Amino acid sequence: MALADIELLNSNGENLAANGKVSALDSIEAPVRWGKANLVDGIWYEPSVEPQQELQAELDAMVLGLIGKSGVEQKSSFENQIVESRKALSQLPKGKKVYAAATEFKSQGNFKATQGRPRPVYFLPRGEVSSPGPKLDPGIIPLSAEQMPDLEIKAGENESVARSKLALWLTDERNPLLWRSVVNRVWHYHFGRGMVDTPNDFGRMGGERSHPELLDWLAATFRDGGDSVSAESFKDLHRLIVTSSVYRQSSNYAGKGITADSGNRYLWRMNRRRLSAEEIRDSILHASGLLNLEMGGAGYFLFQLEKTEHSPHYEYHKFDHTDPKSYRRSIYRFIVRSQPDPFMTTLDCADSSQSTPARNETQTPLQSLTMLNSDFSLEMSKRFAERIELESEDRSVRIQKVVQQSLGRSPTELELSTMGEFVQQHGLANLIRIVFNLSEFVFID
Repeated sequence: MALADIELLNSNGENLAANGKVSALDSIEAPVRWGKANLVDGIWYEPSVEPQQELQAELDAMVLGLIGKSGVEQKSSFENQIVESRKALSQLPKGKKVYAAATEFKSQGNFKATQGRPRPVYFLPRGEVSSPGPKLDPGIIPLSAEQMPDLEIKAGENESVARSKLALWLTDERNPLLWRSVVNRVWHYHFGRGMVDTPNDFGRMGGERSHPELLDWLAATFRDGGDSVSAESFKDLHRLIVTSSVYRQSSNYAGKGITADSGNRYLWRMNRRRLSAEEIRDSILHASGLLNLEMGGAGYFLFQLEKTEHSPHYEYHKFDHTDPKSYRRSIYRFIVRSQPDPFMTTLDCADSSQSTPARNETQTPLQSLTMLNSDFSLEMSKRFAERIELESEDRSVRIQKVVQQSLGRSPTELELSTMGEFVQQHGLANLIRIVFNLSEFVFID
């Protein structure tokens, strides 16, 4: 092997190796082309291009003879597609690290790969792990021997096949539980309470159905489709519910319903609902004019992360609420299961460390104090006030804008007078803090 034509380029493209001192021995074929001087003379050896052109023409003729003119054109088209695809791929952002479950990996200690084979499960008499009983195979509790088939999973079958069979069994049209459960959960989200008020439990320990015929009709309609409803379409199911007369009712107490059904189990009026913790935070950001509606992508922290080398500390009180990254919807916030966000927890945000089919809704003084005095509320009120003050110098106009953008209506004459006196004494930002704390802001009638 002979080494020739050495270049060492700096950032300006200059060849630093040109005419440099060469300490290596000459090649056995040194004279004259491979001598020391020629290694760093900066002159590239370029063979004649004519033989290359002749060889390329010969190759093109052979290809043309094999695949014909149409084949050559198709080959050229494919090559262009490859070039365009590689160009598009090169413009994609660099992928980030993803933590995902896997069945094949290098075993580390007690973490051993399953290779796609489910672990054996044994019957444990009295729950004693050290004395397992007979081995158990996958199966289901039969709903009806005449209607529902078994899973028919064979011993030693691959886990992915077993999961596929379970999914097919769940979605079998003869299985009424899946469709009832899905419809009931959607109903729960719209009305604050499902027709079965235990969304995770349709069994013997669950709640009774308030509208059994309606639940079955909605389940069958969602499964099979119907008038203006496509089969298994959540969009159509939502539209069907929200356009119904029962959903479009007022939450006012009126008529005989208050004595006949004080708990509104049969929906003679609309349930008055407080916004969830996420909805309250997003509403404050929206009213302040800061909500970022960007979809997808990485989440954001609402805490300052400290001491990551051993046991991380999640310091929520040290977070800077002027960080624009935190102005996205609350669904994108990073959740720490071991140490939840105090602001969100106070507003009855669900405990992310356990399954929460239905959230609690409480009314406590701590919630009002949090809405008034938390760092987030203070910063958003300040930013809201700054934006309104830039739009107008008239105090009455500023108050009207605050009420319209927060409550969706104009203030009354009494409110305008009272709020005007308050703003004169305490400033517009403090008025906004009070507006954020109004029941009208956090409740849906």
